[in-house]
Amino acid sequence: MLNDTERAAEALERAALKSLYDNSSQKVRADLGLRLFEIEDVMALVSSKDPSIIINRAIGLGTQTPATPETIRAVCGVYGEHGCGGFFLHAFDEDLSDEARAAIEELGLVRRRNWMKFIRDPGPPHAVPTDLRIEEVRSADADDFARIACDSFEMSPATRPLVAGLAHDPRWHLFLSFDGETPAGTGGLFVDHGFGWLDWGATDLHFRRRGSQGAIMAARIALARAFHCKHLITETGEAVEGDPQHSYGNILRAGFREFKSRANYAPAPVS
Repeated sequence: MLNDTERAAEALERAALKSLYDNSSQKVRADLGLRLFEIEDVMALVSSKDPSIIINRAIGLGTQTPATPETIRAVCGVYGEHGCGGFFLHAFDEDLSDEARAAIEELGLVRRRNWMKFIRDPGPPHAVPTDLRIEEVRSADADDFARIACDSFEMSPATRPLVAGLAHDPRWHLFLSFDGETPAGTGGLFVDHGFGWLDWGATDLHFRRRGSQGAIMAARIALARAFHCKHLITETGEAVEGDPQHSYGNILRAGFREFKSRANYAPAPVS
């Protein structure tokens, strides 16, 4: 089973994901077919109109109680009922029983790339040179934040109001880099229960290799220190052949260390 820090990190990510739903309007929910379900210790965010696994993913399996076949079937059933052909079921392989593994196999789920969580103490950030200006932004700039982030994560334009809604949550602190007055890159810090979650790091294609991500990372770390966060947590996909995951190296260079690898199970592609 997870230790206390690992469990707290999962709860932090879960709260950050839930904030997408909590801060969305009824129109946005209708436009995306957005729903939120809680099944035992799993929270499943569902969009019947956008296939992005940034949205369509279920978190929490096995974090409070052992994962059961019944819970796994119920979670998958929710996505099936709402016409979601693609989603991620997050799980920690070492905590899955033989029965839970059998249920995953019976349901036709296959392993995708693991996501690695990283942890950092609240020490000072490393200086990152850049010619871009870094600012924490409010609601007025949330649309620019959402546009860059959603485009970078290959989410549909319909998701932009969903991401922009994070600006209404006081736990979220959104950062933009600027080239003059032109937004160039994004990064968010979510502060909750003494932990800081770093997410939504992205750079517009036209402004890459100018230090945007490193500088925004440093700004978020500095703010987390000001909030007296005990730990900082972030996450990215593990590197695989043909995709080295540049963000993986950027995270390590910012002073994070590998913390916990988590498996992602998804429906097999339709041939």
